[in-house]
Order: sequence, then structure tokens, then C-alpha cells
Amino acid sequence: MTAIRQENKHRRFSRSGFLGFEVIGTYKLISGLAALALGIWSLCVLDHDPERGLERVILQLGLDPQSHVIHSVISKVTGVDRKHLRAIEAGTFFYAFLHLIEGVGLILGRDWAGYLVIIATSSLIPFEIFEIARKMNLLRISLLVLNVGIVIYLIATLRKEHAMRAEHPT
Repeated sequence: MTAIRQENKHRRFSRSGFLGFEVIGTYKLISGLAALALGIWSLCVLDHDPERGLERVILQLGLDPQSHVIHSVISKVTGVDRKHLRAIEAGTFFYAFLHLIEGVGLILGRDWAGYLVIIATSSLIPFEIFEIARKMNLLRISLLVLNVGIVIYLIATLRKEHAMRAEHPT
């Protein structure tokens, strides 16, 4: 009886026909690693003097620090006080770790990962809609469509998986 409980505790999706979980898991891993790299970069570059750190990076990349676009980016980043910068960094690390956990769980075929992605992604959809209403652009609309598609796919697939389990219990 304990072995059955252990198996139920760590249920896996059926591997046949659910390639989407691995694709979504890979997407989550890549976005999580990118956010982690961004968080580490911000700690290293923006830690003591954000303006000087950004100017150094801009010069290393061979960009013109006098450019209007570059200058506005520096102004926006350096206009953030230390408290808000730390909050942004913490949010970036939280986002990174959440996506890494989701990605690993989906690739390993864990039920809980599908539910976690559904909850986390669904909870952000209202903010995405707000951002689109505030300033509409193709990237924001594409991300909203992608996230809604992921949620719908995961719900449908998890329901299908549970129906299959009910028909063929182990």
C-alpha cells in the first residue's frame, strides 16, 4: 500500500503523445536560465554604481553612450533607487527559479509541474492584458497568446491524462 502512495505522490505523465510538455518545459528552462543570467548580471554590474556599470557595459559592447536610446536606458535604470532595484532583482530571481522548477518538472513529466504552470501562468494573464491595454505592441500580444495557449494546452492534456488513468488504473 505504501508503494502505491509513493507512486501516486510522484505521478508522471504518460510519455506517449505529450511532447508538448517537453517543449513547454524546455521553453521554461530557457526563460528561467535567461532570467537567472539577467539577475546575476544586474547584481554584478548594477551593485555599487548603476550608471558607471552600464556605461562600462555599453562601451564594451561598442555602443555609443551618447546615443539617445542608450542615454534614455541609462536614465531609466539609474533613476531607480536602491530599494526598488533590489525588489526588481528579487523578482527576477523568483521568476528565474519558478521557471526552472516548472521546466524541470515538465521535462520529468510530473503532474505537479503542469498544475504549477497553469496556476503561475494564469495568474499573470490579467497583468499581461493590462500592459497591452496600456501600450499595445506585437511582442506583448504574442506573449499573451502564447501563455493562454500554454494554459489551454496543459488543462486539456492533464484532463486527458487523468481520464486515461481512470480507464486504466495501475
